[in-house]
Amino acid sequence: MKKNESSMVQRRVFGDSPAKGHGYCTVKIPESLARALDAYLMEDYAELHGHRSRADVVVDLLVSFLEEQGLIKPLVKKRLEHVNVYETRALVKDNLLGVTAEVVFASLQAFCSYCHSRDCIHVDYALSLPMVRTRFEERGLKPPQNLRRDYGLVVVVDGVAYPFSTE
Repeated sequence: MKKNESSMVQRRVFGDSPAKGHGYCTVKIPESLARALDAYLMEDYAELHGHRSRADVVVDLLVSFLEEQGLIKPLVKKRLEHVNVYETRALVKDNLLGVTAEVVFASLQAFCSYCHSRDCIHVDYALSLPMVRTRFEERGLKPPQNLRRDYGLVVVVDGVAYPFSTE
């Protein structure tokens, strides 16, 4: 009898979680694991793998595990997608942030109106597009040569995008 009462209390507590109303639930982990995760997140390579928080790491691991078990088939997409190129700008869809960044070409440089920067992943991606490179060359400008070729992937689970690593 006590066992049933205890499990009923647990169900009520979990059901009342404020995060549950937002499509999330809380999972408790041992403090030692949380400290290890925090130490990992302080390293530069954590962000290179798309991990900026404990949740990013846990979701990445859970998606891999559940996929191996055959329980989910996540949708994997490129992080950045070309939307359109105009005379003076390009639109870049960022599937991780859930935004479309406008990269404007003015003053002999490219500028991202989302990041308010001349040096961000959206600018790099726009400058890697053949149509944009051609437009730059037509204006007598030299587009950068050493742009990255891999802009990462995201995995979409229940409509939410998370960083995804193939390593």
